[in-house]
Amino acid sequence: MLDVPLCYAGVELQTSTGLVRLHAESSAVMLSGQQAAVLAVLLTARGVPLGREAIWAALPRGYRPPTAAQVGVVIANIRRKIGAARILTGAAGWWMRDPIAPEPLDGADVLSFGSLRLDVEHRCVLDGPARLVRLGPQAFAVLRVLVEARGMPRSGRRIWSSVPPYDRPATIAAVGAVIHQLREHLGPDRIVTGGGGWRLAGPVPPRPRAAERAGA
Repeated sequence: MLDVPLCYAGVELQTSTGLVRLHAESSAVMLSGQQAAVLAVLLTARGVPLGREAIWAALPRGYRPPTAAQVGVVIANIRRKIGAARILTGAAGWWMRDPIAPEPLDGADVLSFGSLRLDVEHRCVLDGPARLVRLGPQAFAVLRVLVEARGMPRSGRRIWSSVPPYDRPATIAAVGAVIHQLREHLGPDRIVTGGGGWRLAGPVPPRPRAAERAGA
């Protein structure tokens, strides 16, 4: 392991000794060599979710568990020592809790619909008053399209064309796979299928009357 300290989200790891300093608590704990190696991978990822296979492959050979399936056991032991809330778990794997305050500030860079709030600048999603959801760039971009639609359905083609080119799914058909990922993160009932596409569950805005459409 590298003999350099790693620091992210208020957690500082001395890789040579396994000493972890928790800045908010002004305390320190010791990890085993294997635990320190796994924590080093998560700290280096800086909040990006990593699955067990990716974590296992990133570990030095001398610190790898016998199988990738045992990575979860190592992480459970780390969470017991540094606090469960510091390492978040989701469908994409594990990641260090984002250092950004969990409650995004209101402003031009915050979009909301129902209980969802999107901090566009930091790509942070808050579901309800305190549940922080981490999404990859592609899933965040698709969710942003749905939030901006404010309950109106959007077809796969329209979603695909609305997403910036660098965050687009490979094909229009692949939008459905991203929607599936979002349902895994947010819950299966949060995104409704119908009306020629997908929409976020919630009140649907009334359609304008003919006179309003004509500008009367």
